[in-house]
Amino acid sequence: MRGREGTTFSNLFQMIGLKLKRKADESIQELGLNAQQGRMISYIAQHQDRGLIQKDLAKAFQRREASITSMLQGLEKKGYVERKIPADNERQKNIYVLPKGEELIDAFEGAFANVENEIIQALSAEEQETLLKLLSKINQRLG
Repeated sequence: MRGREGTTFSNLFQMIGLKLKRKADESIQELGLNAQQGRMISYIAQHQDRGLIQKDLAKAFQRREASITSMLQGLEKKGYVERKIPADNERQKNIYVLPKGEELIDAFEGAFANVENEIIQALSAEEQETLLKLLSKINQRLG
């Protein structure tokens, strides 16, 4: 199916996704990380108390475990996160945000909120609500 301007919906989703990524990357570039890394640090901080493991991150970010491994290695080298083997299960490594990473979380979240606000400010409150419902419906449909 094609949109009104002759562009398929999937093309529009892809273009919007790329623009969102670029804007988010630009907004946190000064912190020395990209948007995906910032979101990952925030996610780890929010979920680390429940024994977060690499497989959880792969599921949450819709990525293969190999790419999560690579991202975690980069974040570990920069001193933002660490992986530790818990005493009760030597076969897994739990992931934790280190103080250096925690210091950046507010900056990440502020940058992401600014990007989101910039994007939706062209929409009325009713349009924003409709867009959120439609995108949520699409996201659920895709699994």
